[in-house]
Amino acid sequence: MDWDIRLFVYRLFASRGFPPAVEEIARHFHLAVPGAKRALHRLHRSHALFLRPGSDDILMANPLSAVATDYQVTVGKRRLYANCAWDALGIPAMLHADASIQARHPLDRDLVHFSIEDGRLSAESGGIVHFAKPFRNWYDDLIDT
Repeated sequence: MDWDIRLFVYRLFASRGFPPAVEEIARHFHLAVPGAKRALHRLHRSHALFLRPGSDDILMANPLSAVATDYQVTVGKRRLYANCAWDALGIPAMLHADASIQARHPLDRDLVHFSIEDGRLSAESGGIVHFAKPFRNWYDDLIDT
């Protein structure tokens, strides 16, 4: 059932821009709230989604972020937030959709705009994406990565 819960989380998250609360998950799957919490924590431990530290609230279901970030992705009329530049590209790929992406440069805070059209990246301002940590270290602290 954990993977069904994960799929439910992703579908709701992508369609409305924020993840379901544990009570909503429990209702949908006819579970007691403690059972839904345990499922979310199992998914968290397996890196299938990430909970806010010390809580049962979903913080991330990669590439989606439950909190506003410097990486805003607009797909149709939906505004979604990505956790990083890589995830900003992952949202339109996951949804098989065109997207407009607005990001803040991490050093000078300037806005950077790019888009995905027909599966192709179009960077209006040029630039590169830099990953400060190698992939093998991302899960050491994914929130900081």
